[in-house]
Amino acid sequence: EQILAELKEIRRLLEQRKAADAPAPPGKVRLADVGTNVIGSSAAPLTLVTFTDYQCPFCRRFFERTWPELKRRYVDSGQLRFVVRDMPLNIHEQALPAALAARCAGEQGRFAPVFDALFRLPELTPQAVQSVVTAAGVAPGPYASCVARAGQKAAIDADENEAERLGINGTPGFVLAQKSGAELEGTLIVGAQPTEVFTSRIDALLAAPHTR
Repeated sequence: EQILAELKEIRRLLEQRKAADAPAPPGKVRLADVGTNVIGSSAAPLTLVTFTDYQCPFCRRFFERTWPELKRRYVDSGQLRFVVRDMPLNIHEQALPAALAARCAGEQGRFAPVFDALFRLPELTPQAVQSVVTAAGVAPGPYASCVARAGQKAAIDADENEAERLGINGTPGFVLAQKSGAELEGTLIVGAQPTEVFTSRIDALLAAPHTR
């Protein structure tokens, strides 16, 4: 049984790697402009939405290899807003608790440091997650109430349903978008693509007349 479980895990990782290397599907997608967990200016002309899993190795690869450059070039300069939506996979038992931790830290205005620290953890254990939350200065009483609130899990379920509707079947998945009324309209980027995939598409949109 252990060997079978390991073989299934290897197959899953290979499938995720294949998805990470796949080109973005053509066509536009639309989704609600849900800005709960946000890094960057609300006035940014572009939005990059990510559907993530804090225990996913490919999400970590994006965080380590691509996110620093995107943050430096576009988020910190006010050109890109980064919206994090949750897609904790069932095979990662600590992904849901981590998502709840980040969301509840966000209710106290501490989402960004917790998001950053969770992906830097060598191992995503309950104790490590709690240490991250405490170090971020999150008040324990309101935090505990937030984690226990049923509405938080419902919000995560809504994120997962939205990802499924968009055709995002694994993590990480992205939508590079512009505001269209109360919604976002953009295109998918599937998997932890090389940094150049993101920067080339962002630069092209920023150079377009309707973006300036």
